[in-house]
Amino acid sequence: MYTQHFGMKKRPFVLSPDPDFLFFSKGHDLAFTHLEYGLLHNAGFIALTGEVGAGKTTLLKYLLEKIDPAQNVAMIFNTQVDPHSLLEMLAREFGIKKTHRLKSDLFASLQEYLIREYSAGKRCVVVVDEAQNLSTSAFEELRMLSNLDAGSELLLQIILVGQPQLRKRLSDPALAQLTQRISVHYHLTPMGPEEVEGYIEHRLKVSGRESPDRLFQKEAVELVAEISAGVPRVINSICDTCLTYAFADRLEIVARNVVEKVSRDNSLLLAGVASRGGSEEDTGNGESFGVEQKQTGSSGAFPELRCLIADLLRRLGAVEIRLEELTAVERTEAVRILEKVLARERAQALQNSVRLNELMRAYEQKVRELDSLKKELSRDETEPKKRWRVLGRVF
Repeated sequence: MYTQHFGMKKRPFVLSPDPDFLFFSKGHDLAFTHLEYGLLHNAGFIALTGEVGAGKTTLLKYLLEKIDPAQNVAMIFNTQVDPHSLLEMLAREFGIKKTHRLKSDLFASLQEYLIREYSAGKRCVVVVDEAQNLSTSAFEELRMLSNLDAGSELLLQIILVGQPQLRKRLSDPALAQLTQRISVHYHLTPMGPEEVEGYIEHRLKVSGRESPDRLFQKEAVELVAEISAGVPRVINSICDTCLTYAFADRLEIVARNVVEKVSRDNSLLLAGVASRGGSEEDTGNGESFGVEQKQTGSSGAFPELRCLIADLLRRLGAVEIRLEELTAVERTEAVRILEKVLARERAQALQNSVRLNELMRAYEQKVRELDSLKKELSRDETEPKKRWRVLGRVF
């Protein structure tokens, strides 16, 4: 990959949530403060909402790393389930091995577990990600669990995390009893343009880059901030692709023209940003910006192929991360085989990228030669013999 070329130890703009890369923008700092306050003061329900890719999961992972070891955390990611299945997932997360056919028995087992943990000085926390997808009956099941207490102390804290639709769900009169129990709520908005530069520099530093020279020129950062609308995940996608393009072209810096080329070649990415525009949840910090699509000169040559190669490199990077996780647990023969396959595919992808770069340079040279010949023809229209000589050189 490009890490060695740019003096990094690891890729700075991976899409998977990594708490090591967490950048405390003003919004993330306030969100963390709200979450920490809710946990310290034993709030029954805590709600964190934000746009897709705003960094909610990364923030949660960072919080859970810093959490008191005496707190037992259950994570729920699959929220399109019925109430019984939700209770079963909670039981598995808390390590309750008994299985029950009846929901009432399962609920009773969870209650006994929570009481035992409380007696041992431990507090239990449930984090429900993508909570906007929960059914009304599942929300009600969580509310019933939150009723469990030991005198004045709650046995369970519940953190609801979701997209802006979660705010709409919680305003439903059918969920009024649950909503009234939410004592801490924060809506995480995208970063402002002035914070994007700090975000990019922070991730480059965490990746191990020590060079004092700018990698992303100021004009490039400004364009990244514009087309990403300050959404961290989109910034990561754009910057990762920019580094891939720059590496393929053997560039030492990312200038504005590289970002422009990435924006032209990755229309689906920009469509995802544009779909946010006009959201009633925007608070002025997450405006959507468009990018004028221009095809000038030869810069639009082979855009589909460039896009495919960049996407392939990103996918290979994701596989690398997964393999690192697997090898941290157990280095099996299957993992070693996968590593060899991955290395071979990555090498092929890079060869394709270099070959594409050569083809584009050759294409640009031919375009320049053709332009020169056209100018020569226009000057010599009155000299038929010379004109035929020029045409002979073309063909």
